[in-house]
Amino acid sequence: MDDFIYANYLVNYSKKKNLEDLFCAYQSPAQRNTYINDHSLAAFYMITRGRSIMGVMEKIIRQHLDVFHDVESVVDFGGGPGTFLFALSKFKTLNKYTNVERSGAFIDILNVLVEEFLSSSIPHTHVDSISCNYLKLKPQDIPTNDLCVFSYTFCECNNSLGSISGLVENSNMVLIIEPGTPSGFNTIIQARDKLIEKGFSTIAPCTASSGFCPLRDSESDWCHFVERLDRSRIQRRLKNGVLGYEYEKYSYLLMSKYPIPSDGKRIISRPNKTKHSVSFNICSEKNSHIVVTKRENKNQFKIVKKSIRGDLYRRGSVEVSCDESRSKP
Repeated sequence: MDDFIYANYLVNYSKKKNLEDLFCAYQSPAQRNTYINDHSLAAFYMITRGRSIMGVMEKIIRQHLDVFHDVESVVDFGGGPGTFLFALSKFKTLNKYTNVERSGAFIDILNVLVEEFLSSSIPHTHVDSISCNYLKLKPQDIPTNDLCVFSYTFCECNNSLGSISGLVENSNMVLIIEPGTPSGFNTIIQARDKLIEKGFSTIAPCTASSGFCPLRDSESDWCHFVERLDRSRIQRRLKNGVLGYEYEKYSYLLMSKYPIPSDGKRIISRPNKTKHSVSFNICSEKNSHIVVTKRENKNQFKIVKKSIRGDLYRRGSVEVSCDESRSKP
């Protein structure tokens, strides 16, 4: 996809400085303009940031395949060039995807990419776009859907969470992804409180019950995860990167109107690993610190030793990601 976008939209590097300015804006998006309505810059974004965001989405989907398996319709608020559509399409085919996006450039790129990469899907996904600021939408203007997505959108607008109750009115599930920063985590917590008031229950990453969060008032840590992502040749060039990979920190929230109980406890700290023990904190109301020693249980120790922040710990074992390359703890 990178090569296709580059060949069709990037004829020179005259706007690379604009991309660098945009990255600076994303450091504090609420105070700076992150709006893109230029085709070349939108294409730059899709290769650089869009590719990284898509990798995070794929990780979340892969971890919760049983949840996403039955999703047939999606409304993507501020969906840009359709990163979530392309991430989910690697695992299943949707019946309908609606992108609510104010940038005409992103909508145009989405349409071109759908024609190039998804037109042969059977059955073909019906892709629709609503060209507007999603914060101005009323519930009656939003299609009924199995899942609505807010991916790196709330971080770009001040006081945007005030609209979330109306935006999720016609949704069975909600997925929110934010930067893995204290500010991003704070947004996730506020969104969770509002969605609980709307009758939603948490699927992930929270595994503590009754809305409890062991990191909510922490001054030294916050709930976030890290994914190691390969960089394409073009992406390295646009980012002035040397390494063939990068680490993306993110926080996320997956909720449903229909409770789906967790069969484990989420690891919410970087596991401390030695030759003889592994210790970490889990998302739980009590007994949140776990220590596994090699001496007490050698087989369990071998499994837990592979764990990273974000894995599920349950009854003496860990459900680790099926990725061949593990994220840096």
